[in-house]
Amino acid sequence: MNDEFNISIEEVMKITHKSREFIINAIQQGTFPGSVDASGKRRNVHIPRKAFEDYMNHFNKSPSEELVIALLNSLNEKSALYKDTQHNQPNYK
Repeated sequence: MNDEFNISIEEVMKITHKSREFIINAIQQGTFPGSVDASGKRRNVHIPRKAFEDYMNHFNKSPSEELVIALLNSLNEKSALYKDTQHNQPNYK
């Protein structure tokens, strides 16, 4: 079903660069918005356009400044720990 309230799986495939099977499985597992009717031979998919857009806007958000700073601090701490560990290793040359 493709109308102003729904988005086709083909359109979702183009936007996400994922296969039909991937999208259907993600919906069935509850990690992607939509519903699947698997009562027939072929699974019928219903993806509400608004829910998909909300999901993509949330999924594609840029990281916050706080997150970037926290990641950099973590990397700096790990780098310093690695340097200390390497500095305290015996030199077998």
